[in-house]
Amino acid sequence: ANVLAMKGRQQRPTSTPLDLDRESQLKQELDETLSEWKTGSFDESMFDDRSLLELDKEREEWWGNMFESLETKDKDKVNISRIQEANIPYSEVMQWVEDATCLVNQNEAVVKHLLAVIDKFKSEALLAQQKIIKLQDKLLDKKNEEINSFKQDCTQTVQETVKEEIRSFSEVLKSAPQTPAVCEEKLKLVVKSAIEEDDKGKNLIIHGLKEEEKEKLQSKVTPILEVLGASKAKVEVCRIGKKSTTKSVRPVKVVFASNSQARLVLSKAKQLKDTAAYKSVFLSPDRTLEERVAHQKLIIKLKEERARDKTSRHFIRNGKICSIAIT
Repeated sequence: ANVLAMKGRQQRPTSTPLDLDRESQLKQELDETLSEWKTGSFDESMFDDRSLLELDKEREEWWGNMFESLETKDKDKVNISRIQEANIPYSEVMQWVEDATCLVNQNEAVVKHLLAVIDKFKSEALLAQQKIIKLQDKLLDKKNEEINSFKQDCTQTVQETVKEEIRSFSEVLKSAPQTPAVCEEKLKLVVKSAIEEDDKGKNLIIHGLKEEEKEKLQSKVTPILEVLGASKAKVEVCRIGKKSTTKSVRPVKVVFASNSQARLVLSKAKQLKDTAAYKSVFLSPDRTLEERVAHQKLIIKLKEERARDKTSRHFIRNGKICSIAIT
């Protein structure tokens, strides 16, 4: 697996060189189109500013002449009665009407021109949008093409690396000395032992907890867990072993949700000695038969060491007898 990982790192897929010039060209063309659309850089000759200004000027002059003749600047007071009172000649009134008609016609022409300009803007904006969409589609197609090409190169490189490693492994097997086949029954036993060991890692055994008829075992274990800082731990509890007619007390098995919870509680088990209610209660891991036999031998050896050397403190740690000089 390590060799394969190293080969994978060494043989990076060499994908087809990206067409950077074409991609850059598409992006530049898209940016130019967007900029043109946003800034409105269209043909400015479509706006005839002079016509609009001249029309507005002529309109103001028309009103100015009328106000001067009628001696008023209030448009609301311009009517037939006012004209008659001011004795405006008929020829002058007809000139006003003719000029007004001309202004109305010019204004109508300007409005039509502006509507045409607006339609042209709409058409060019629509064409610009369509062009932008086409350029974006081209960019997406280009990206997808590059991604697909890279995937194919990766797949091909991995397949070639795996084939090479399989051939190398086959050659190693051929050159290696023949070993006896693993017995299926032994394999099952190994797997079963591993599973049991993992399950036992979640368990703790409580010794010395008083046994009573019709006891509520959970309510007896909960205060112990509270002392050890595990009051919120969800556990299953049960007595183990056959019930004896003698006064011997059966141990209690506590099953935690995880190995880490069980180890944490076991690491604090010494705190029970400092409580009046649980001085005679102690905890131990849930050991297999072989482990219990080995631990019993360690206890016998520990007692021998304590009897032989009283100048040191002897204890069991990690399956070994440890000694510390008493100062």
